[in-house]
Amino acid sequence: MLLRSILVSLPLVLTACQSTAAVRAPATVDLGDSDTRAAVTSALAKAVGKARIELGASDGAVVTVLPPPLGPHETHSTAQPIRFDIVLEDGQCLAIRRDTQRAWPMPGVTCRPK
Repeated sequence: MLLRSILVSLPLVLTACQSTAAVRAPATVDLGDSDTRAAVTSALAKAVGKARIELGASDGAVVTVLPPPLGPHETHSTAQPIRFDIVLEDGQCLAIRRDTQRAWPMPGVTCRPK
């Protein structure tokens, strides 16, 4: 009897533990559009914690934030570019920082599925 009740309740317990994780799909943004470029720049500046950033070359699916330029007394820098993968999740355009895998929303940015 105990075994029967365990077997009957097991599927209910297992389905209760399932999550409904959102699906992230690769996407692209059109950085040729000045409004889109400004919105992406603003969102990624927040993501890297800087007031001003410069975007590097991009294919629209990966956006690169360049390191700051050298100061007047610097001859070299070990700073590396920061790369963000562009994805769509539940209709929202997100930038996923590659080194931390943290997702950053990009309000006002329209993504297209890749």
